[in-house]
Amino acid sequence: MAVSFFLLALVFLLSCDTGFSNQGYVVPEIKLEALHPRGFRVSIPDDGYTQFSFHGNLNEWMRGIAVGKNWEVDRTDFINGSWIFTDLDTDLRLGDKIYYWAFVEKNNIRYIQGNREWTVTDFVRDRINVNSGKEQKRTTEHVPSPVTTGPSTTCLQSQTAVLGRTRICKGDLLFGEEFGDDNINQLSNWIPEVMFPQGPDFPFNVYLADGTMRLENGLLIISPVLLESKYHEGILNEALDLSKNCTGMIGTWECSRTASGAQILPPVATGKITSKNVFNFKYGRVEIRAKLPDGDWLMPEINLEPRDNVYGNTDYGSGLIRIAFAKGNAVYAKKLYGGPIMYNLEPYRSFHLKKKNGKNNWSSDFHNYSLIWKPDGMELYVDGELYGTVDPGQGFHTSATQNGVTHATHWTQGTVMAPLDTMFYVSLGLRIGGINDFDDVYFKPWKNRARKAVLNFWSAKDYWLETWSDADMKIDYVRVYAL
Repeated sequence: MAVSFFLLALVFLLSCDTGFSNQGYVVPEIKLEALHPRGFRVSIPDDGYTQFSFHGNLNEWMRGIAVGKNWEVDRTDFINGSWIFTDLDTDLRLGDKIYYWAFVEKNNIRYIQGNREWTVTDFVRDRINVNSGKEQKRTTEHVPSPVTTGPSTTCLQSQTAVLGRTRICKGDLLFGEEFGDDNINQLSNWIPEVMFPQGPDFPFNVYLADGTMRLENGLLIISPVLLESKYHEGILNEALDLSKNCTGMIGTWECSRTASGAQILPPVATGKITSKNVFNFKYGRVEIRAKLPDGDWLMPEINLEPRDNVYGNTDYGSGLIRIAFAKGNAVYAKKLYGGPIMYNLEPYRSFHLKKKNGKNNWSSDFHNYSLIWKPDGMELYVDGELYGTVDPGQGFHTSATQNGVTHATHWTQGTVMAPLDTMFYVSLGLRIGGINDFDDVYFKPWKNRARKAVLNFWSAKDYWLETWSDADMKIDYVRVYAL
């Protein structure tokens, strides 16, 4: 009865003297495009219109011609033969849906196009001057899909899931990155992080896109750079606001920091890129060829991170999967670790990590690091050699509860692999120090829970900086295959 009443009301609205009409003219389909690295564009070719109006919701169904919760836009002029609305702020992901309705005004009559739904399936890169008040002449480059293989003639359904895809065959190459571009800004499968990383590990670095990453000879190279070298001497005792380009939460310490006494700014800038806006998957085989960083208190971030933090967003409640991890100090550098982290503190932090001792430092050369992530466990390889398996048993929550991990109660809502049974993305970065990865040994210049931890680290600069002669992390390729 309610549905019938709604339909009658809508017909009445369209037929009354509201200026709308649903007869005599068919409005061309509106074009929506997701933009890289963020935003989207709505356009419709001009056909003698005097107004274009767009109303939409993100991931929330709209009833009829209701007011849009995310977009209420009116345009009274057109550019280069099209009516265009561009939003450069909204961060869209594969699989997101925009529900919308729109109207055009032609000969003083408004014609409606209603009850529309659009799904993000790919991204385009705009060559556009976003600082101008007007749309400029532009070219649109289609961002290549991370899916690099065509459909197989015989498809055996895979256990792997990919956000935005339905047909996945066993053995398919789902994501491939060879870093063959000339400029870091040309990378289409990745978003650079710009933020101050926070808990639970509170590393002593800030992620910046400029000056910390480059492409060279088919390699992604991520370097640590002293913040004073990038800005000016004394910056550590001042303020740094990244809000304009911040990928963290605006209005928090992730985007803006002000030094206060011993609480100086992070003294080192590094880089990090992620596939979270382009490629998210659950279960698969990951292969990464990399050279790990060498130098005191340096650590590689070659990880899988959870897209939605389904089981919680603190203390690794939704998990983190390390594909390759070795500390840069010479005393630690022969020990390779891989596997899941599901709590911030020991002993459970490293409870499921697997270790392989090398003959040489893992940072001395390139190695192939592989992870097979399955619905019932994990396998870890280096240079084709299996060095560890992770078995969840009846569920990770059992061992976690025994070790005092309170958030493990949430994992009982998932499968035996929970919290590692949701969509994850690839992240590549370099981090420094922090409060959880290095024990408080005698030669470490800071104490993990000390108020002056960052300041004491910085005060020992003359000791650790001289070990950073080969501090770059280098990535040759990243490949993700379906199981």
